[in-house]
Amino acid sequence: MAQNKIRILLLDDQTLFREGLTAILNKESDLEVVGQSGDGSQAMSLTTSLFPDIIILSFSLPGLEGAGVASRLRALTPSPELIFLSSSHDEYQMRTAFEAGARAYLLKSSSTEDLLTAIHRAVVGEYFLSAPASYDMLAEYVKPLLKSQRPGGVITPRERDIARLLADGYSTKEAAAVLNISPKTAETHRASLMRKLNARNVTDIVKYCIRNRIIEI
Repeated sequence: MAQNKIRILLLDDQTLFREGLTAILNKESDLEVVGQSGDGSQAMSLTTSLFPDIIILSFSLPGLEGAGVASRLRALTPSPELIFLSSSHDEYQMRTAFEAGARAYLLKSSSTEDLLTAIHRAVVGEYFLSAPASYDMLAEYVKPLLKSQRPGGVITPRERDIARLLADGYSTKEAAAVLNISPKTAETHRASLMRKLNARNVTDIVKYCIRNRIIEI
């Protein structure tokens, strides 16, 4: 009986990158890229129709950013395993990835060998980190960090969306319209964000967004 292939869905905003990665992964006898998209808002529909074992996704996705995609996907039963790709080593992104349920976090500059290792570890429920983070760092740093998080102290994907929009000059009401939530809900997220950041005003939120590369200047 032929071995079942690991089914992979790719979510990345760069078409050439997705197509190149598809070509690389489809060369492997036990892997199959069953779909790809550059729009985070399509993640749920593609997942429920294609039934991937692994989703490889980027943080920078139009429609719905990677962390928001991950949170929704983890609510599925069964849920696919998640591998995050990032263009830069960012502590916030790494922490957010694992908080959202990721099995692996790799830089886009990682080797093909690293990605294949991550896929094979993730599909059996193991974790993987590529350089400059290492697999040992997961045990020594990431897991203890997650366990030490105080309830309510972690910035949620929705709060991060609010932060980005506020930093871009949107009012809370305008941010609510963009995110398709009620103004009251947006105000709740903003208040929670301000409390967690100990922010006094929008300027403090802008500084947070710049430090964590949520916006660019």
